[in-house]
Amino acid sequence: MKRYPIRAAKYAVYLIILFFILFALLRAFGSASPMSVLWTTSRGLMFLGVVVVFALLYPFFGFTRKRLTFNAAERADDVERIMAMCGFKRIGSENRPADDMLFEAASTAKKVAMMWEDQVRITTDADGVSFIEGNRKEVVRAAFRMGTYIA
Repeated sequence: MKRYPIRAAKYAVYLIILFFILFALLRAFGSASPMSVLWTTSRGLMFLGVVVVFALLYPFFGFTRKRLTFNAAERADDVERIMAMCGFKRIGSENRPADDMLFEAASTAKKVAMMWEDQVRITTDADGVSFIEGNRKEVVRAAFRMGTYIA
């Protein structure tokens, strides 16, 4: 929850940039209204309101935490292999215990696509229960592969 304001701001900026790119393309092909439409009409103000609402809501449903069906600390090598298949590399492995693994996107393209919200954390508590948390799409993909190949 501590990253919520940062994520909301990133998505608001991302949506606004995306809209202006689309608007510029429409203007280039001669099928769009002038830019002043955004600030002088109710449609433009409604669009800005929708951008704010989506930016505020996305961090709630764009990130998740899932329980894994195995002890990830005991299968750290397998977890690293599966995360590499998903396009992630382990970071800080020498400074972190096996029960707290942190991964980040291996390629710059993936980092850009994820707007630098590319970290996935796998933790194991004292009872041997493991959780994976991060971007919903990547967490679901990794958890499915781990369930298929490891558990």
